[in-house]
Amino acid sequence: MTRTPEIAAQTASYPDLVAQSESALPTVKNIPVHISYEIIKLFSEGLYQSPQKAVEELVSNSYDARATSAHVLLPDPYYSPEATPEDADVDRDPNDLPPLWVIDNGSGMDDEGFAQLWRVASSQKAGGQDGARAPIGQFGIGKLAAYVLAWRLTHVSKVDDKIRLTSMNFRRLETVHQFDNAQPIEIELKDVSEAEAQRLMADIEERDPDAWSMLFGPDAAPTWTAARLSDFKDLYDKLSAGRLDWVLRTGLPLHTEFQIWLNGTKLESSKAERERIFSLEAGSAEDEVADALGLTKLPGGGVEIPGIDGVISGTAELFAGRLTEGKSDQYGRSNGFFVRVRGRVVNLEDALFGLNPLNHATWSRFAFEIEADGLRNHLLSSREGVRESEPIETFRKYLLGVFNRCRTAYDKHIDLEQTGLDIKRLLESAPSAFLVEPVVETVRLAMQSDEESYYVAKPMLEEGVDPEQWFAEYAAGTEQDLISDIVFEDTGEFDRIVRYYPTTRRLVVNNQHPFIDKLLANSRGKGKAPAALFGSSEFLIDAMLQDYGLPRQTSIDFLADRDKILRIIAGEEPSTAVEALRLLKSALTHETALERAVGTAFRVLGFEYERRGGNVGGTDGVLYARLGRGSSSGLEDYKIVYDAKQTNNTSVPADKIDFGSLETFRKKESADFGFFIAKKYEGQATPTSKVNQKLDGAKENGQRLSLLLVEQLRRLVELHYRYGVPLTTVRELFEQPRSVEEVDAWLADLESRLTSTGRRVPLTKLLEVLEGQKVDQRQVPNVKVARYQDALLRDYQPEELSAALQAVSTIVGSQWIEVNTANDDVRLHGTASQIVSEVERHLRDMFGDGLDALTLPDVKDVQ
Repeated sequence: MTRTPEIAAQTASYPDLVAQSESALPTVKNIPVHISYEIIKLFSEGLYQSPQKAVEELVSNSYDARATSAHVLLPDPYYSPEATPEDADVDRDPNDLPPLWVIDNGSGMDDEGFAQLWRVASSQKAGGQDGARAPIGQFGIGKLAAYVLAWRLTHVSKVDDKIRLTSMNFRRLETVHQFDNAQPIEIELKDVSEAEAQRLMADIEERDPDAWSMLFGPDAAPTWTAARLSDFKDLYDKLSAGRLDWVLRTGLPLHTEFQIWLNGTKLESSKAERERIFSLEAGSAEDEVADALGLTKLPGGGVEIPGIDGVISGTAELFAGRLTEGKSDQYGRSNGFFVRVRGRVVNLEDALFGLNPLNHATWSRFAFEIEADGLRNHLLSSREGVRESEPIETFRKYLLGVFNRCRTAYDKHIDLEQTGLDIKRLLESAPSAFLVEPVVETVRLAMQSDEESYYVAKPMLEEGVDPEQWFAEYAAGTEQDLISDIVFEDTGEFDRIVRYYPTTRRLVVNNQHPFIDKLLANSRGKGKAPAALFGSSEFLIDAMLQDYGLPRQTSIDFLADRDKILRIIAGEEPSTAVEALRLLKSALTHETALERAVGTAFRVLGFEYERRGGNVGGTDGVLYARLGRGSSSGLEDYKIVYDAKQTNNTSVPADKIDFGSLETFRKKESADFGFFIAKKYEGQATPTSKVNQKLDGAKENGQRLSLLLVEQLRRLVELHYRYGVPLTTVRELFEQPRSVEEVDAWLADLESRLTSTGRRVPLTKLLEVLEGQKVDQRQVPNVKVARYQDALLRDYQPEELSAALQAVSTIVGSQWIEVNTANDDVRLHGTASQIVSEVERHLRDMFGDGLDALTLPDVKDVQ
């Protein structure tokens, strides 16, 4: 590349012009420079091997001077940010080049400032700062960076309408040696008129008009400094505009008060090029935070906050990578809140704007730049903070809400990474007719029947929404967005594996389902991908079954049985009364199986079961009865420990029954009661037998321990699914130590009480009222609420109603209905009619035509 003759003529006389012009200026005073050639050579060449780093150091000086703008002009006017040294004239003479300028609108230097400039290893910046910006330099050696690039460094600065100049010719230092104890050299501080300054700096006007306007003219900054390098060294040949562009952009924060121009082009932070996960514009349709706070969203964007004049506008951004890493922190922060009032950030030092520390993972990737000119009436006198008031508190709530919205987006992003599955891309690659259309048809059937399928919920439309119009829009949009996202939530141990909600198009995978829980626990580094894939396939199977023409109830029955199989595969014990009774019967010949069968039976009764398992001198399991607050009985929660005994003989000998050991463990567990359970005890029917004598001893010592038979537990479970036995009633069994004979007497009395009351819980009515509560999606159906809503149900105590529902759960299984005995919440995984039909089906399987013998007549006779 060859310069034009015009440019060559214009630049050839630069060194001579500089020397002649500066020497003619009047001298204000001489400034001593206490430094030797060895020192400057050691520092500069040791610290700044890269010419790009040397220029960056000069820019850092501008930042430390609290400048908002710094303009860098490279010597070769042909350079561009994409150029390399090879693109320039290989035959160039350093004296042919215009100077390298670094110009800023910082605080400038007065006479003392120039003197301080040349005190090497002594810097006022190290002692602190008089503004909100922390200084970068500490040792006053930044000016030595120029030495690696050029022999001459000139500073021109304006303060208090005076322009001063100094010029250092580093060649003069070659004769100054520290070991000679030489006197310091002196440089002259010159007084410069504005006209002379314009003549000395005339090349800037053409090379960077914006920088020129910052120095001279009506819009000139009141204070400024320009550093000029000339008479270049060999290292200058390694200076690359492209590399310098990268170095300076890397050093810039994302949102900053400090801007850098290189050869007239404004540089943007390299962090602006990072991948964005999420963005939210204040006042946009997606701004749910403003809606939640009741703020007015303006048509052109932005929100209004009562008490703060004008519009609050801006965009919050969430980045994939951390904004807090890298060297850009030297020029300020890139993350947090940037609240601007008339273009100026008023919270440079307080990134949180008065909020408490926020989630670090999101905070380090979050930036929200807000324009809030109306805050000017709320600023403190320092202009660096705000006065506390109700409008400011609302403003902070808005900032926090936007951050939390971004945090939700970040959590979703992480979940997607852990899941390892982009379900949208998976569906987009599949034929619409094969996957999408069966789902659309399933949703249509759910709307027509007002009943959900096994995995697909019926659409819950807001009041006033036309169902046909909604469905037409849903069907049209499914090919692009059948599933908006896959989320993992705790929806209940007995809830189904997955639910698809058409109105939001979200697929919710149940973390607490035993099969999903097992997949997550054994993913071996694959995150949630296996569980997400399995849940997606289950949802699509539901749609495919109906697409094949299977009746909805047949499809539900099939998937319900499949759910049972998946639970058994995952290691969960059966949860219906019939299955529990079957398990008790088959477990009599194996002690470990008996331990788990007992736990399963008590879980059917409404207990929580925690397995311990065969520890010597310990217990086999712990049972929890959660009665909750406000029960009419006034009783509290209680806990039971038990020890299952099995023998190859016809009965368990008394020597194997250690009441002292079980009592020790009862106290250790802070349990209320304890019992042994076996098929038969040796001498159980004889009051004076050894086992009964040991029981009498336990009674005398105040130990509430009892002896139960497996058959007695089976009878209690049968009574429960026939009548519904509340946990408060089961407590009676253990409130005093009981022998086998005494337990038989208690069970006989219980059956007599249950059959003689004549009270019939209107079960269908109860289920229908609970189903009606499901309209409110924010509220879980509750027995006490149902009792309040219906006059017929108010004739029954909450415990009676809850026990009846638990009886239903023992018959049909918790996959149909769950009852939380602690607070009487009820989860219906089907409609009232579906559950009633399922109860009838199970009772027919168990008793044939014996349904009328049950004390659950309302299952058959709807009131």
